[in-house]
Amino acid sequence: MYKIINMKKSSLTLIVLLTILLINVNVYSQSYSLDNTTSQITVSGTSSLHDWDVISNNFNGTTLFNITTNQIENLVVDIASESLKSGKSIMDKKTYKALNSDDFKSITFKMIEVKSNSKINEVTDEVKIMGELTICGFKKLIAIDIKVLKTNKGVNVSGTYDMKMTDFKIEPPTALLGTIKTGDEISIHFNANFKNIKNL
Repeated sequence: MYKIINMKKSSLTLIVLLTILLINVNVYSQSYSLDNTTSQITVSGTSSLHDWDVISNNFNGTTLFNITTNQIENLVVDIASESLKSGKSIMDKKTYKALNSDDFKSITFKMIEVKSNSKINEVTDEVKIMGELTICGFKKLIAIDIKVLKTNKGVNVSGTYDMKMTDFKIEPPTALLGTIKTGDEISIHFNANFKNIKNL
């Protein structure tokens, strides 16, 4: 009888502890959804003729942010390949062909872990995160330095990632029978605002 009572008490204690942990997760970690109206991703590169940019204002994403520690805990971004626009239809077609957008509709980034976190002030952190970047179906583990700012409306995440197209098996586009060549190196600049999902 004594053992049964102790087992019941242990079970009850475990349930209480699990409940407290779940409550703490809900209270201290909040989910935020990307606000397309104020967010932008720009891909910049060079060519033998001139520098170029393609821009997307139409992408999706979520982030999990700990409001107690002011630290990012998760980040997922999904960019429709054909949302990248240069303002020039010929260049856009070359871009979509290089990205094989018929078969691979989106570019994705999924954060895996935080490698380092340096606090700049009470609302801003400099963070190095590791994550999986997938382009044209090719997945690569990368490290990105980002700046995370807690705002009145949510969370702002910004930064730049430099890469080579060939790192993701992408052939740099050419034009005019190869006389105009695109440089292999590109820079991805992102400025993303996330709003509290409860307030959407």
